[in-house]
Amino acid sequence: MKITLKDGTVREYAEAKTVLEIAKDLSEGLARAACAGEIDGERVDLRTEVDRDCRLNILTFEEKGGRDAFRHTASHILAQALKRLYPNVKLAIGPSVDDGFYYDVDSEEPLSADDFPAIEAEMKKIVKENLALERYELPREEAIRFFEEKGEPYKVELIRDLPEDAVISLYRQGEFTDLCAGPHLMSTKAVKAVKLMKIAGAYWRGSEKNKMLTRIYGTAYPKSSDLEAYLTMLEEAKKRDHRK
Repeated sequence: MKITLKDGTVREYAEAKTVLEIAKDLSEGLARAACAGEIDGERVDLRTEVDRDCRLNILTFEEKGGRDAFRHTASHILAQALKRLYPNVKLAIGPSVDDGFYYDVDSEEPLSADDFPAIEAEMKKIVKENLALERYELPREEAIRFFEEKGEPYKVELIRDLPEDAVISLYRQGEFTDLCAGPHLMSTKAVKAVKLMKIAGAYWRGSEKNKMLTRIYGTAYPKSSDLEAYLTMLEEAKKRDHRK
């Protein structure tokens, strides 16, 4: 099979290879930095098998697609930490956004920024545990039953609203499983630097007719120095605003 890379070069392989194996073949440094792949424009996990002629882009944190996968994984780590600390919390959605990620949750006990140190400590523990993120699919009714049994009504609603023929994919890391299209990092250990930034209210599905949920914002980087540089930049911007 012929794999056309981003720079136009073509690599030929006699048998199927994962995106990560191809990245390793190109360079060890690229394989270490890789967050996800893009096959003919579709974003995929690094463990996705490539078995046909295609255009392949290896996405690192420097590209938006790589950052999205990285920070989306951070949002799953946040959700897992919340479930460990507050088992009754109900999970809604947790996407990556331009400068980080957030997770919307329905919590019986009010959460505040005072809880961030404990949540961050649990997140760091999950990162250290080096949990593999494994994607799998379930038939619609089975997926609904799975989340009903877990007491996750928001996930059930999301599945019910998917088109009949939609592929329902889940990601598992340790004891935690979330409904998600992906892609994600291979393991939690890559999320070396994470910080929770703020907390706000957000209506479920953006409609004021629905329940107000708690939205926890965070950001994540592959290196502590990158996170520190980002926080310093925010601090300096804040000082400039005060001087105006």
